[in-house]
Amino acid sequence: MKTASLTDFEKRIVKRLIADGDRNQDVHQLINTGRQPTVNFGRISGSQGWELEPADDDEIARFRYEKSLVDLRTGLSPIDDERVYRAREAMIAAVQIFNSPSFLFKIQLFPVISQIAWTYLLHEFYIRKSINIIDDGRSLLLGQMIARHDCPLSEDVKKNLIATKELRDQVEHTTLNSLGRNFWPIFQANCLNFDQALRKLFGEQVGLNDELSVAIQFSKMDLHGLSKLQKYDISPEIEAIDAAVSAAANENGNEGAAYKFKVNFTFEKAVKGDSNIVFNENNPDGLNRQTFLTTKVVSDDLWPYKPNDVVARVKAAGNTTFNSHHHQLAWKKFGARPASGSKKPKATKKDYCQYHTAHGDYTYSDKWVELLISIASNDEEFEKLKRHKPKT
Repeated sequence: MKTASLTDFEKRIVKRLIADGDRNQDVHQLINTGRQPTVNFGRISGSQGWELEPADDDEIARFRYEKSLVDLRTGLSPIDDERVYRAREAMIAAVQIFNSPSFLFKIQLFPVISQIAWTYLLHEFYIRKSINIIDDGRSLLLGQMIARHDCPLSEDVKKNLIATKELRDQVEHTTLNSLGRNFWPIFQANCLNFDQALRKLFGEQVGLNDELSVAIQFSKMDLHGLSKLQKYDISPEIEAIDAAVSAAANENGNEGAAYKFKVNFTFEKAVKGDSNIVFNENNPDGLNRQTFLTTKVVSDDLWPYKPNDVVARVKAAGNTTFNSHHHQLAWKKFGARPASGSKKPKATKKDYCQYHTAHGDYTYSDKWVELLISIASNDEEFEKLKRHKPKT
């Protein structure tokens, strides 16, 4: 590891460049290109007094060539930062292959190349911690490094890597007539985890967030078609591998986005009748996940009760004193619907109430009836409702 002082080799380079007539500031800039930590300008002065032989022509030429290879945006050198450099390139290659429309060998290639990227990354981490990565003549395997107590990765990230490794091992020996789309959330999480680990361990400037972009497609997204494609893609072989991957990662259902990247989506009104989908990253604690089956349902099935029907059901449940006045107090107290004459009659709480433009009235849901039955059957809560004074 370099320090803020010049090495003997760098001193020889400096001595030769100054002797050749290069300006001190130019020499200082060349020395610091891709160097961490950088050296102070004062280290360059007094070079002619150093009792070292100046560098020869070949050494100067090689030094300049190696400095020309430095990525000025990240500051990485393929010579001095070889493992980090290769780790980034391996992950970029994995993503480019995965995003390429000409490759159908995605679930076979991505696990292999991404595991190489992670191995280089953790090797560099431990080397910078002065920890020996050679064990019995071989460098540490990725599985060995993520099993260490001092591994810098979170448990969900480790699970993702274990799942990816299991997938790699499985597809090496299995021919799959499938694109394996159900594994893609694991791959997406793997990419995002890698970028976060790079920036956390080696600095923000080396991140891949500007280079790993979202893939686009030429075909129009059709939700019905996608659901069919997803269904047909899950072959028995894929299901078997999926089970093996879940078992290897000790999946328990509480994993967050670092294990499998999923999103919540909502629909927005589109100008020409198509569905516009807005995606949001899932809750990072991974606890509040639900599966939704969507279908078109007419509003009468969701909000089937008119006010008189609501009152009748609450009475039938046991409180025969409940009347339409109490119902009016209830929807005002809980904001189930706006007041009569409102300029926004559709501003209802959809769990409880729906406005019908065609006939200009409101109907209510089972959930609303259940709420009122629970209030009417509790003397204290019912008294609170009767004493409620709506805001004018």
